[in-house]
Amino acid sequence: MEELMTIDRAEVRGFVVVHVRGEVDALTVDRLGDAVTTALGGGRPVVIDLTDVRFLDSAGLATLVRVTQESEDRGEPLRIAVDENRPVVRPIEITGLEGVLALYDSVDDATAAPA
Repeated sequence: MEELMTIDRAEVRGFVVVHVRGEVDALTVDRLGDAVTTALGGGRPVVIDLTDVRFLDSAGLATLVRVTQESEDRGEPLRIAVDENRPVVRPIEITGLEGVLALYDSVDDATAAPA
């Protein structure tokens, strides 16, 4: 059976990068939220890498908004790498969330700017 979503963590230029692959939907979104919340608790800026996500639904969008708010409340920077990945970018654009989420074209771009 194929796993719907996998999550890996790495450190890049002092950022914790949470790399997500697969589908972010109602079945997997709790794992994403938990992984990001744990990363935010480490006191370092966090990047969510969605460049290998092939599906993002409303539950995933709601989680991205929630963890963004959580990062702001904690005063910990959170950036989201999306590149031109249409399954991710299109729902963000349709809902107008590009003005709410800190979006970057790549993990390199997200980690290049000072936190």
